[in-house]
Amino acid sequence: MPLIVDKDKVRLDILMAFERCMEDTPMMNVSLRDIAKEAGMSHANLLNYFSNKDDLVVSYVRYVRDFVSGICTDWFSTHSRKRYKSNINYLNSFMAYVTANSFGENRPGALAQIYVLTHYNKDIAELVKEEFEQWRKVMEEALVKVYGDEVGKKEAEAMVILIVGTLICNYCDVHTGRIQDNMISQFGPLIGS
Repeated sequence: MPLIVDKDKVRLDILMAFERCMEDTPMMNVSLRDIAKEAGMSHANLLNYFSNKDDLVVSYVRYVRDFVSGICTDWFSTHSRKRYKSNINYLNSFMAYVTANSFGENRPGALAQIYVLTHYNKDIAELVKEEFEQWRKVMEEALVKVYGDEVGKKEAEAMVILIVGTLICNYCDVHTGRIQDNMISQFGPLIGS
């Protein structure tokens, strides 16, 4: 009887091996052989799942896109605005969730490296533009469900920038944690409210 292989799971395992390799080595210095070794497979077997490193990097960028879209969609679909005292409390709770970075073991961590690559690789730059557009749409849909039609693209884009900045700060371990439960409120004095 032939062995049945879950190719999607193996591809995810390879992407997570790539992620682990990037903990100690810049993305562009990680070789397919390094990734294969980390994934516990041969280089030849890895090539059954990704034709080359560019294919793997593109798949990783798509993984990041889908992961972040998923966490935003999941949070807003499981957290009713009615359970919170105010809009600020609601968004602070969401941003505390993002800041806590408790998305499970498969959370992407190489956002900063990907975004640097956009400057040097037009294909990655195009993928990241598509990624941001998808995130903006996901955030806009979530915000409209909660706040109605008075919010839109601008508010969604502002939230995406805040989310991505927070995720990059998490990856670089640079945030202090002092504002994670009250992040949105910190803008009040800046905007006069």
